Amino acid sequence: MSLPADHPTGVSDNLLRLPVRVQRFNLQCAAIYLGISPLRLRVMGWFGAGPVPSEGRLFRTDDLDSYIAHLYETADISAEEMQRRRQARADQRSAALMALTQPDARSRYLPPPGDPFMTLATRNDIMSQSVFIVLKALALFGLIMLCLSISPLLKTSF
Repeated sequence: MSLPADHPTGVSDNLLRLPVRVQRFNLQCAAIYLGISPLRLRVMGWFGAGPVPSEGRLFRTDDLDSYIAHLYETADISAEEMQRRRQARADQRSAALMALTQPDARSRYLPPPGDPFMTLATRNDIMSQSVFIVLKALALFGLIMLCLSISPLLKTSF
């Protein structure tokens, strides 16, 4: 059997290529994957900071990884240092994720691995978003006060 010239390996055109299956985490697993507490991830969702859930309340690992890379890039930490830090906590993170996914291991208490950098970086995200929300609320309050109050300029003009 001779192979066609345009297919040197003999791979046919009717080969079906499936997309890579992306792993999805619930809120608690996503928080462990990020290295923060589930409450912090929930608060970040309330303020509109942090990774965005893709389907309902499920977080894709691609989105979580891009959020982690964004935080390290914002802090001006190199990709090599980011990989080193993530690898240092990989065993703790995978053990905590396994404890959540296996029903027999749920009875054991296994604290989620806390990453100090992620705690500081996400706190910065929460604070910047909360300042933005407070400024919007103050602007709205000021507009309401302008509309409801009797201004001295109105008395002198009419």
